[in-house]
Amino acid sequence: MLDHLNSQVFTEQLNTTFQLQVPGAASLPIELYEVSEKDPSAAVEQFSLIFRGPLAPCCPQGIYELEHEKLGKLDLFLVPLGPDSAGMRYQVIFSRMRQPLR
Repeated sequence: MLDHLNSQVFTEQLNTTFQLQVPGAASLPIELYEVSEKDPSAAVEQFSLIFRGPLAPCCPQGIYELEHEKLGKLDLFLVPLGPDSAGMRYQVIFSRMRQPLR
């Protein structure tokens, strides 16, 4: 499912809300506010996503289901980066071989 999702797809969803499904709790709204592509190459695709959510609860790193109105349900590995003045920040990193063009 994640194969078709690249940095451009996520860039189109900047400043939109995803629902983070927290086991045993209500879902948390988190906003995608940054997409960064890292040293693009022909063979390897690397980019990161930064989300911001409420300060509490702070979710530990792990795989979470996120739901988005346009992208649907995604299972992503989130890592908490710590709070800033607006909320708790989380990062998702993609590093994978590029798919050959079809």
